[in-house]
Amino acid sequence: METADPARAPEGAPPWLARPVAVLGGVVAGQLLLARSDRAAVILTSLLAYPTGFEFEISAILRVADPDGHAGPPRPRTPVEGVGGLQVMVRFADGTSLSSLHRDPSPVDREPAGPLLVPVVASSDQQRHDARFWVWPLPPEGPVTVECAWPARDVAHSRVEVSGALIRQAAAGAVELWPATPIQVSVRQQGSGGAEVAAE
Repeated sequence: METADPARAPEGAPPWLARPVAVLGGVVAGQLLLARSDRAAVILTSLLAYPTGFEFEISAILRVADPDGHAGPPRPRTPVEGVGGLQVMVRFADGTSLSSLHRDPSPVDREPAGPLLVPVVASSDQQRHDARFWVWPLPPEGPVTVECAWPARDVAHSRVEVSGALIRQAAAGAVELWPATPIQVSVRQQGSGGAEVAAE
């Protein structure tokens, strides 16, 4: 199978803001318990690697449903919005520290000077908050730690460690679903006023 070209940016977004659209990410980890208290638990539910970075999902689960929370099915929201102070962090072996509560001030159309942790999408209901984050670029040599803290729910600062080498290995195995070049359509005139459409 053809692997993805790391030089190609995701369609519709620069590579530092989102995963590549037409790439099947390599699986690194899933269902790792980050932290648990008598009131809540935080789980790393998946981690996928791409040639330009990696993406992970966090689930914050309450033991007892919050009566003041949103009733009904999960609703879309930003990952850092209204989760009672839940903080998600990523640390690289070189000392780089990224936090979900800090936003990079650089313009989105300009490549940042350093790594980013980007909230992508989230959903919440009365008992569960699921959030997805994008980390750009791939980590340097050494371990990567995913950390969380949720003082409002008695969840102390906790972490899980993932091999940076494993992330880069999974990224190297990411699969490009189809070439990024858009299909070119040409129109050839037929005799009797019709048109023949051909994809190149």
